[in-house]
Formats: sequence, C-alpha cells, structure tokens
Amino acid sequence: MKQTPITPTAPDNFPHPLRTLVVDDSVLLMKSLCAYLRTQPLFQVIGTAMDGSEALHMVELLAPDLVLMDMHMPVMNGLQATAILRRRMPNIRIIIMTMEDSAATEAEARTHGAHGFIGKPRIIDDHLITEVRRAFHSDHA
Repeated sequence: MKQTPITPTAPDNFPHPLRTLVVDDSVLLMKSLCAYLRTQPLFQVIGTAMDGSEALHMVELLAPDLVLMDMHMPVMNGLQATAILRRRMPNIRIIIMTMEDSAATEAEARTHGAHGFIGKPRIIDDHLITEVRRAFHSDHA
C-alpha cells in the first residue's frame, strides 16, 4: 500500500499573501485565473508555467507557497509533477485543477500528493479560496 506523504500543519498565520505559481497549458485559462487571483488579497501571483516540467523548474527558481497545478498537460502532467514536488519540497502546498471534477479524479490527485483539488468551473466562485485555506490547515494531503 502506497503511503501519502505527510505535510506539517500550517500555523493559523500562514503566509499572506500566498506566493502562487499557476501551472496550466491553456493560455486563456492561465490569463483568466491570474487576473482573478490578482483581485484576491490572499494571493500574489509570482509566476506561471505551461507544463509539469516547467513547473518543477519554476518552483526551484521562485520557491512559491502554493502551486495551482493543471492535471492534464503535455510533456509532464500535473500528477507526475505533484509527486516529484512533494518529494523535493514538502512544505509547498499543491492544489490540482481539472475539468474532470469527480470523486475518482480527486482521489487520484490526492494519491499523487495533492493537498487540494478543485474542478475548474468552481474556481471563480470562492471554492478556490476555501480549498486553499483547507490545504494550508490540513494535517496531511
């Protein structure tokens, strides 16, 4: 049985604003999401990436608090990148985003180490903020 890595609980005063890396292969979605995040005081967008491999590089350069990771991308998908990031940088929180908003897909994301999961259609209606707060206050992924 594969164990999910444990992440220490974040204190109540978690970093604010959260230094955030947005990873998605859709330029339109990425621009829309970044524009939305810039209107929210909880987030500071510090960079973007278009696939999992680029995300690994950007995380090393930027050391974000939070990575919003698309699940399906070319080169390296979000699940592969998440598993690698959890081993390399266990304190970074990762939330998987996908159009496949189902319990099975969420379970798969969490098996790969994601701290959170959100269906893309639910991002803009405060579900993202709720999921981010949950990810930073949970005892494990």
